Amino acid sequence: MNSRKELKIRNKDEIIKKHIFKIILGFAISVLLIYLSIRNVDFKHSFELIKNANIYFIIMSMMFFVFSYVVRTVRWYFLLTPLKKIGVFRSFYFLIFGFFMNNILPLRLGEFVRAKVAGEKFKISRSGVFATVVVERLMDVIIFIICFFLIAIFVEIPQWLKNTFLSCALIFGTITIFLFFMSKGKDKFLKLISKIKLPKKILDIVLSLFSKFTTGLSFFNNWKLALKVFVFSFLVWLIEAYSYMYFFKAFGVDISVMQALFVIVVIGVGVIIPTAPGFIGAIEFMGVVALGVFGIQESVAFACIASLHVADMIVLYILGFMGIAKEKISFYDLFKFATIEEDNPEVKNEK
Repeated sequence: MNSRKELKIRNKDEIIKKHIFKIILGFAISVLLIYLSIRNVDFKHSFELIKNANIYFIIMSMMFFVFSYVVRTVRWYFLLTPLKKIGVFRSFYFLIFGFFMNNILPLRLGEFVRAKVAGEKFKISRSGVFATVVVERLMDVIIFIICFFLIAIFVEIPQWLKNTFLSCALIFGTITIFLFFMSKGKDKFLKLISKIKLPKKILDIVLSLFSKFTTGLSFFNNWKLALKVFVFSFLVWLIEAYSYMYFFKAFGVDISVMQALFVIVVIGVGVIIPTAPGFIGAIEFMGVVALGVFGIQESVAFACIASLHVADMIVLYILGFMGIAKEKISFYDLFKFATIEEDNPEVKNEK
């Protein structure tokens, strides 16, 4: 029992040491992006817009925002089905925990929180659950890239933004192809990994984690499942586009659903940048850039995006604490994402 506690403490210390530079860098990037977002902003104008915002449009926007997470839950249900069949909406709060903790922890560590708590609650491999989260993010980026280049046919977009999306298409396309072949050739990959010269205990752990991770990639082996995930991925962002459209209307900014979708797509790729918790700075900077493409003045764009960011975070905090109460999970438990004993055969033997 003591060795188990020592392992947990050691894991936490190692993760903090390992990521301390990235955390500091993330905060520094956030500060830089916030500066770039506000350097030409007339704050008097921005605050006037916020003060006079239409509350009814904001409420409507938040209703669409919450509904998008319901649709995300259905998408995750399809991804989890090969691992274990659970109720369609049973995983709602566990999905929320991931996004909730992304607003508290840096480096998207909320994704690990989601994999841990869902894996424990549903008694399935955390590595497998994490693989489904990876697939989710890949599907989101694929949808973003497709939408971006479709919209780019009709809208004049800065070349640097096009180049950014081309780079993302190349990087994430390569990752998707690699995961596809990994899911198809699991045994070949296991055989290849087994040839790596590592101590037996470490090699056993690596092979076990890899095997469980690939079970979460079953999505690639079922075209009907893949189609459902793709359709629901598009629905998620279409619904969020309505959320953005109504929120901007609250500030007197009239844009179409497709324009709102473009703003989401640009922000979605921008939040890949490592920043402080909650993607502070990245959302504001990329949002102002995206609205600028449609001729929206910076002071107006910043008021819209910064207010939307705050509103979204408040809703996620409310849903997160509701989930903690509903699922009877302590807030402290959500920070114990660093422990890997369930997927670690060596620790299992110590129990």
